[in-house]
Amino acid sequence: MTSPADPASGDATQASQVTRPLRELAAPVLLGANAVLLFVGLLQLLVPMDAYSTFGGRASGTFFVFVGVESIVVPVLAVLLATHVRPVLSRAKLITEVALGEYAFAALFGALTFLIWLVSRLAEGQVLDAFLGLLVRVAWLAIFTVAAFVTYKIWRTLYYVPKPKPQPGVYGQAQPGWPQQPAGYPAPGQPGGYPTAGPPNQPTSFPPGQYGQPQSGQYGQPQSAPPFNTAPPHTPHPAPPFGAPHHPAPPFGQPPSADPTQAIPRQSVEPGQQAPQDSDRTQRFDRDDPNHPR
Repeated sequence: MTSPADPASGDATQASQVTRPLRELAAPVLLGANAVLLFVGLLQLLVPMDAYSTFGGRASGTFFVFVGVESIVVPVLAVLLATHVRPVLSRAKLITEVALGEYAFAALFGALTFLIWLVSRLAEGQVLDAFLGLLVRVAWLAIFTVAAFVTYKIWRTLYYVPKPKPQPGVYGQAQPGWPQQPAGYPAPGQPGGYPTAGPPNQPTSFPPGQYGQPQSGQYGQPQSAPPFNTAPPHTPHPAPPFGAPHHPAPPFGQPPSADPTQAIPRQSVEPGQQAPQDSDRTQRFDRDDPNHPR
């Protein structure tokens, strides 16, 4: 014996199988139709239709284009078709973002037309009409806000990916933008690194094995090699004691002597030769002299 509810459940299953593939087409069509209606409302607001048209009157009529039944129901319906019926459409994220954009556009111009209409009615002195119209428009704005919030909540929960925030720097780690220490070089305070400054009034601590500190290792075992590109220690020459005589280098062409103040003897002269005089060295030779060699 079969239950009377079985045929109904079977019909529902067959209906969902028929309409489910149509969601891929229905959702974009709904968003496109709503976008066309919003564009027409924008043209009606900006372009006067006749000579008696006023900006306040056009704002009163186009408010319900931006905040009306179509602009409220159509975007959220497209989002529900794309996200709440299994399986979720492959373009569900794009459909949700387009619906959010249409809600933002409608909210901007809906608030603008509402303010323009209210100011124009108060300027004309129609207080009762302004009050009644205010109540109606506030109710429509409330419904519009609920539909827009539902769409935003779906996008925020399912498709929003927050950007990772950079973690604050930790002491001892390189900050962004600063050059990092090359690989292979020891860090400060480690063997082969730079000395680390100690507390005030205390000597600077050096790494073991450098700057005159004993290196690690036992007697008879090879010690660690010095760091790369380490210059050998420079041994300065001892300065002469204060008051010691200074012996300058001998002039060029003179033989070194024990006493720098010793006079160099002149060359000996052969017997019978006349010693050259210093004045002869600066004598002027006559070109016409036949005895002068040319």
